[in-house]
Amino acid sequence: MNTVSHHPPHLFIDHKWYFITAHIKGSEPVLKPNKFKVFLESKTKELALSFKLTIWAYVILDNHYHLLLKFDQAKLIPVFINRLHGATSHYINKTEQRPGRTIWHNYWDRIIRNETDFWTKFNYIHYNPVKHGYVSSPEEWSYSTYNQYLSTQGAEWISDCWESYPVIEFEFEN
Repeated sequence: MNTVSHHPPHLFIDHKWYFITAHIKGSEPVLKPNKFKVFLESKTKELALSFKLTIWAYVILDNHYHLLLKFDQAKLIPVFINRLHGATSHYINKTEQRPGRTIWHNYWDRIIRNETDFWTKFNYIHYNPVKHGYVSSPEEWSYSTYNQYLSTQGAEWISDCWESYPVIEFEFEN
């Protein structure tokens, strides 16, 4: 009997940058209350410190998040994700008085292949709130690293990143 796994395969290679995405089960907007996005953001930073990870970029939306971070010990990726998801699930369920509810569906990780891949993911993360219609420009979204880069690197640097490494999404006709 063949069993089909519904989990994405994971490739763990030390000292690499990873693009990580996680979705809420059923794509429900569970993170819509801003306090839940703030908690997820805070917990992500706290765990990154304890795991000694470098976070380069992130965005948190109502039903998913994206991270661009470096793992020196890639085998810790599932441990990091389990702690992050466990803490946020516990907080959200306790706040909403819904014990035992499954919040997170799964996560996907992808090793960054080269400099172009890195900066394209950087831009993808920051333009994600625009893509999903939350805001008309990335600086309007508080739950990402975009404004941090805008204030430390400047608008010209951000613009240069976008022009040098644009995010191109293809749509296929059925």
